[in-house]
Amino acid sequence: MANKLENILSKIIKYGLYAILLTPLAFWPRALFPFLTPKFILFQILVEIVFAAWLILLFRSGLTRILADLRRNYVAIALFIFLLASFVSALFGVDFSRSFWGIGPRMTGLFAELHFLAWFLMLASVSKSDFDMVRYLNFSFFVSLVVAATAFYQNSEWGLSFGYGIFNNPTFVAPYLIFHFFWSLYQMLSSKKWFFGAGTALLLFVIIFAQIRGAVLGFFIGIFALGIGLIFSDILNRRSRILLSTFYFLLSISLIGLWYLRDNPAVQKFSPIKRVTGISLRETTVQTRILAWQVALKGFPAMILLGTGPENFNFLFNAHYNPEFLKFGGGGFGETWFDKPHNVFLEVLAETGITGILAYFFIWLAAVFALYKLFKSGEKLLPMILTGAFISYFVSVFFSFDSFGSWFGLYLFLSFLASLSNNANQNLGLRISQIANTVYLQLALFAIVMISLALLYINYSIWRANVADADALRIFSKSPAQSIVLFKKSLTYFSPYKPEYQFDLIASVSGAVEKGIPLPNLEDMINFSLSEADKAVAAHPKDAAKYTDMARIYNILGTKGRDPEILAQAESFGKKSLELSPNRQETFYYLARTALLKNDAKLAIKWTNQAVEADPTIGQSHWYFGLTYIADGQKAAGVAEIKKAMELGYSPQNKNETDFIRNLGL
Repeated sequence: MANKLENILSKIIKYGLYAILLTPLAFWPRALFPFLTPKFILFQILVEIVFAAWLILLFRSGLTRILADLRRNYVAIALFIFLLASFVSALFGVDFSRSFWGIGPRMTGLFAELHFLAWFLMLASVSKSDFDMVRYLNFSFFVSLVVAATAFYQNSEWGLSFGYGIFNNPTFVAPYLIFHFFWSLYQMLSSKKWFFGAGTALLLFVIIFAQIRGAVLGFFIGIFALGIGLIFSDILNRRSRILLSTFYFLLSISLIGLWYLRDNPAVQKFSPIKRVTGISLRETTVQTRILAWQVALKGFPAMILLGTGPENFNFLFNAHYNPEFLKFGGGGFGETWFDKPHNVFLEVLAETGITGILAYFFIWLAAVFALYKLFKSGEKLLPMILTGAFISYFVSVFFSFDSFGSWFGLYLFLSFLASLSNNANQNLGLRISQIANTVYLQLALFAIVMISLALLYINYSIWRANVADADALRIFSKSPAQSIVLFKKSLTYFSPYKPEYQFDLIASVSGAVEKGIPLPNLEDMINFSLSEADKAVAAHPKDAAKYTDMARIYNILGTKGRDPEILAQAESFGKKSLELSPNRQETFYYLARTALLKNDAKLAIKWTNQAVEADPTIGQSHWYFGLTYIADGQKAAGVAEIKKAMELGYSPQNKNETDFIRNLGL
């Protein structure tokens, strides 16, 4: 009976591990984030099932090899230390809930990272006799080809766009494909099979045509690093090294030539080259990243030891908000709210402090040591290939942040590297006798089963809440009453992302009020929505974005009737936001709007003047400053400010503004 159970558990582990490799293909059009949420949920569920089976088998058969595997496996030790540092940072950070769960659009909190670590642990502890890691990576490579092929498919109903693939964001999929490109390159060079050569070509094509500059730059730097290693080692024969040197020389000359000819019309017609060579420090994405990096460096000394906590960069960003961000909003505020610095190293530094960044560097020091040991053992090509892959990853996330795709590739290949170290250490002879079938063993097995069931329920509940909220948003404009039912349904499930759904509800209701869309039981609907929004604010009391949104929403609700109580609430939320994020122009504008609704033009002038003082080069602030002057009867001063706004590049956002400018004679 015991042997039968162990056979079943072994099969669950084996086939479950292979099923995990399919999760990058997960997609569900009805989900709120159809290209991301299904991947994380399915990955987490599969890991929980497989890890439970792995733990049960481990306890039943005895801890025979796991401690030996970890005893000298510095990659595994480093990952555990980094996760421990992240947990300590989260405990003493700004918002533990956000650190643990992340946010709905990303889901990259510690909860997800624990699942990736569990996956790593299972893979890193396998031996060649138990599990063929090469075959496992080959299967993952096959899945990556399918992922790459989805870039050539589009479906408007599902939101699949040509060139974006099943991740719907080339930035998220590029690191995943890069890791698999290097693996296919290794297999092509070592096995010389045409299938890997064709796969390598496909991945190369998709990576380059994704036109993600950071990823493409990282990819080529990794390729060059690999080439230099091959040229100056004895892996290839002399003739091959000469040919490779010639190829790299010609490639370098070609790239330099393309750079110097980047303004040539013929070069500009080729989109991928234009995208890379057209980079400029004046570009919006470049400027906002530089500003975000400056904010990270400016803010981290305030919490230098442990940082703000994982996933809490937004609090640091808000506290040190640079008004210059509004220059790049194009009239909107999308570029003024950052939850990532778009640089993994600065992100780790800001969110986990000196402790976390040292632990993070220890991971890579351990990886370098493992690669060096592998190289010295006589297997020279593989460590060079893996080094090229890790260098490419480094450069790509220098301009971005980790997501499902990058984590998937990173943990997969770190586990492969760790498993190679384990296989080399299996002669340590550390054995621990089988755990007796005692009451303690039974309790341990019972705890594993119950915890696993609880985790499965959590993922199920998160999924149901997500889909219900997505359905509510989808039908709100056509059937508000039915949509409210679905919103309420989404709020009945446990979900750490409930505050986001509560804001989806109030945003939908207030948006309908603003547009004059009739709603059934309007007063009850507004009261219910506001009560849920208050809960969302209370869940994250230090999030300036929530208070700014509430100021805007209360302004909308206060426009009709100008209820003093509603307008007082709007003002209160706006002032609280400014405490958490000083000099934020968007909040100044909303407070000015509140003052005008209260018929206090002088106060409105005060708020818009503060917006101008925050950054006098922002035309939008001068526009609102001019409007408040005109509302106060100071037309000359108002016209001067509006003229100044237009000189600074402000353009009318709608027909009403165009007509207003024309009536002023400007």
